Amino acid sequence: MKPNKFPFSVFGAAVMLVLAGCNLPNTPTASPVLVSPPLANPTPLSDKPTPQLPSPTPTEITTPASPTPTLNGPAIQHLAAGQAIDITYIHMVDVDTGWGIGGLNKASDNIFRTQDGGATWRDITPPQPVPPPGVNLVAIGAFLDASIGWVAYGGQDYPPLPYAYVWYTQDGGTTWQYSAIDSSVSPEAFSPWFIDFVDGQHGWLMFYLGAGMSHNYVALFDTTDGGATWTDILDPYTDGGIQSFLKTGMVFVDAQTGWLARDGHGVDPIPHIFRTSDGGGTWERIDLPTPATEPTFYEKWACGTYSPNTFSAQSVVVAMKCLNVDDFKTEKDYVYSTTDGGSTWQAYLLPDTYKMGEGLLFLNPQTGLALGRKIFRTDNGGQTWMLAGEVFWDGQFIYMDIGHGWAVARNPDTGEIALVRKSSTDGPWRILHPVVAP
Repeated sequence: MKPNKFPFSVFGAAVMLVLAGCNLPNTPTASPVLVSPPLANPTPLSDKPTPQLPSPTPTEITTPASPTPTLNGPAIQHLAAGQAIDITYIHMVDVDTGWGIGGLNKASDNIFRTQDGGATWRDITPPQPVPPPGVNLVAIGAFLDASIGWVAYGGQDYPPLPYAYVWYTQDGGTTWQYSAIDSSVSPEAFSPWFIDFVDGQHGWLMFYLGAGMSHNYVALFDTTDGGATWTDILDPYTDGGIQSFLKTGMVFVDAQTGWLARDGHGVDPIPHIFRTSDGGGTWERIDLPTPATEPTFYEKWACGTYSPNTFSAQSVVVAMKCLNVDDFKTEKDYVYSTTDGGSTWQAYLLPDTYKMGEGLLFLNPQTGLALGRKIFRTDNGGQTWMLAGEVFWDGQFIYMDIGHGWAVARNPDTGEIALVRKSSTDGPWRILHPVVAP
């Protein structure tokens, strides 16, 4: 199963959680070691708004082959043992072992690893240099298993830093190497948005470049050597047909096949998803048919696609969120699935009480969860749904199976954040109090 990878900054909210205490193991920890040469302090980002990018002109942009830039200056500091931390993104590989992004005061610049289900975390942050004053670094990550992972750093300010640095480890964060991606493809912004790997060699990294006139500009880079080098395969100058509208999810199933979801918010009346068969260089738009029982549905509803979940080169399940065009508040959501690469689709209505939160997470083609304030479960590919739980927060979820789940929970009104876990199908969500392991 290849669920959609979440973008950085996490999603959603926390409040009204069932509390549970946690014990700290006395596990020794080793500090990460810089394997590549030390890296140059980047120039500060500004706070100016993002203007529209200039009209595209046919130009080929390539990443400089050499040398890899170096950084000087202190690295992001590891946090002391016993320090309480916020986890803002979580990825578990089994019921005990996982990776996290977080830090102090809801920051997302430290990298952590847990071996006790999320109670304690080793700080394994790579030696990414401390940014200049006023610049907030945010990390996104892709984690293949308990040992192999990639982390990309970017700022949320403008203009972009000269380079984006991508760190990779094969030993659970004990040592790190890095590569650098030239940001000159865009003068306005260059923030890591989605990252995905299908194996230890093939990966993709999408950057947000700016917005304007119904466009949401991105650049897409790929690697075929595990992150040692990256190639610019798509940007506003080569387009690929994907530059309009908000991108909501990107996931690859193999070295050639990937899916990209987006939301046209009614400006584009036909909801659709993109599929690539050449590793991301070109994308084919696939329009979704109206639900069989409502042939005029798109005349009354503005729809977009979210949360692609892939199981093979031909099989994908995707959520479709729709708002009534009369008020843009009334919501109706569907699950669409295909087993022939998008030639035909099955559409199933999600329960009326479901409101799109984090979309869909399918554990296999038949078993899936619709994740929101109310959580619904299907065991027949979305044909029918049953209520599986209710929470009072929004969140970024991950499940190992139906009974074992974690969420970064957020309260959108107060900004409160918490890490929560459930350990049985019918059990409650219990709050964890993550701290740095000794």
